[in-house]
Amino acid sequence: MNTTVCRHQPQYSGTFLPQWRKEETPAEAFGEVIQKLRADKGLTQEAFALEAGTERSHISALERAEKGPTLATILRLARALNMPAGELIKLVEQKLAEKKR
Repeated sequence: MNTTVCRHQPQYSGTFLPQWRKEETPAEAFGEVIQKLRADKGLTQEAFALEAGTERSHISALERAEKGPTLATILRLARALNMPAGELIKLVEQKLAEKKR
């Protein structure tokens, strides 16, 4: 029986990537950014949710990247953080760029 051993690094397609090649998703970056901003303001998830007009469980799911934010959610969270939504998105983009390096 002939067995061919490939000496090249395997190429993966689709969503499966080995842990060592996994890139951060936008939802993960968004969650990290809002968690840091919330903590920097000294807000609990409960207080942040109240300010943003949502539930604490929604904030928790966003921070853990179990859910991706809608545009309406981004706008409400940015308002609760006293920052323009564009600045919030810019921070997420910067976070994603950091992880690619």
